[in-house]
Amino acid sequence: MDLMLKASALLLVASLIGLLLRKNSPEMGLVLSLSAVTIVFFLTASVGEAFKEFAETVGKLTENGAALIYPVLKCLGIAILTRVTAELCRDASQAAASSAVELMGTVCALCVALPLILSIVKTIGGLL
Repeated sequence: MDLMLKASALLLVASLIGLLLRKNSPEMGLVLSLSAVTIVFFLTASVGEAFKEFAETVGKLTENGAALIYPVLKCLGIAILTRVTAELCRDASQAAASSAVELMGTVCALCVALPLILSIVKTIGGLL
């Protein structure tokens, strides 16, 4: 909760300053946005340790737990990174780049999920 408040405050202040900067220097507004997002990414990375511990616990409790949970966590990371990058591209008035990032994120998430899909197919095949 404390981390979310800090991130929200940082991004709100950066957004307000960015609005003022964009009138005179749109490039500086974009640099400010990128800087604020980068700081929030590093703040968020500290929370990633909890996900790692969760994946390890699931791996210990089940036979294939780690093999099943890691693709899900990777897809989540890809989705978050794709969303933020696409929004930054839109913010910079680069709609084509935004669409390309979203397409690439979708393809990457699918590739990461392929082992999970294969595991599900094998499980279903074993039940039949």
